[in-house]
Amino acid sequence: MRSSILISKITLNNFRSHQEFSLNSRSNNIVLYGENGAGKTNILESLSLLSPGRGLRNAKNEEIINKNHNTNYSLLADVEFDESLVKIKKTFVKNSIQKSNFFMDDEKCKTSDLLNFLRVIWVTPIMEKIMLQSNSERRNFFDRLIFNINKKYLKSFSAYNKFTKERLHLLKSNIPDDSWLDQIEFNIAEKASEVIKYRNDAIIQINENLTLISKPFNSCTIELIYESSLESSNHKEDFITNYKRILQTNRFIDKELNRTSMGPNKVQVNIWKLDDSSIEAKQCSTGEQKSILISIILSVAQIIVRSDFGKPPIILIDEAMAHLDQNHREALIDELGKLNTQSWFTGVSKELFTHLNKDTIFFEVKNS
Repeated sequence: MRSSILISKITLNNFRSHQEFSLNSRSNNIVLYGENGAGKTNILESLSLLSPGRGLRNAKNEEIINKNHNTNYSLLADVEFDESLVKIKKTFVKNSIQKSNFFMDDEKCKTSDLLNFLRVIWVTPIMEKIMLQSNSERRNFFDRLIFNINKKYLKSFSAYNKFTKERLHLLKSNIPDDSWLDQIEFNIAEKASEVIKYRNDAIIQINENLTLISKPFNSCTIELIYESSLESSNHKEDFITNYKRILQTNRFIDKELNRTSMGPNKVQVNIWKLDDSSIEAKQCSTGEQKSILISIILSVAQIIVRSDFGKPPIILIDEAMAHLDQNHREALIDELGKLNTQSWFTGVSKELFTHLNKDTIFFEVKNS
């Protein structure tokens, strides 16, 4: 059965290695295969930019422009859903005043508006090391997944970061305005309360879903630990009052450090093995860590389907199939089939994907 939402066409101009690229992709499975360096991951990166943020490489726009055309790039995607079609376009012009813009059906829009039409999540080789990376990288990993579950989270998280930047700017000014600072700190505390609530709610959902993940995949439990003074309160007003007092007390420290020394971004993220909560995922074998990562992605995809969004996410799987044994490959394809999602795969060989169903497009990507 055809997915209820899919990217039916992608067109790239001056994007990474692709000066011009177009692919009709009206299928549940799209396999991009070819030699290393041919530009397969670049195509997945363009799709990841249909989600708020910097995409799967966390790259700046200037880094994405084709090296032979160092002024601009664009990507255009036709997204089909509920028997409707929306054309989403991103443009970047290096020397323009407003360099980067998004459009939907030629109407300018915000990046957060993308979440009204599609959700995009991905698995890449570098993500397989998420258990070993820094705490901030683990937090960023889960934050991205969470705003795909609940778009309100992105709005609150963005507002929190905006207000903290305003506060630091005001603190470093020669004549700080106390009444203005009081209001900004109230805004920060209010958004921090929302960030912690939405984050905690989503992690509870993910953990509950992870207990349902079946073999051969390994599963896990995710734990968030905040400073005791920032533990979520049952009463939002109490939390706001307490955190606002912390911000006021830390004004001098934050000014000297040029950062907000205490807040929801300081959360400690731990990942524990599900069947043995005394073992951290970072202590597991490489194979177990890959399996845990896929369990997390599948769990989030299942939650997105059950959320208010009500449709499966687009899933990008970059080179991951080559790192899985046959048993895991078949199980992954089976789970993706149950989700009825559109999945994009990359690999050096078509043979890695022989177990996909007939609703599959194979496209060989060659060096430009």
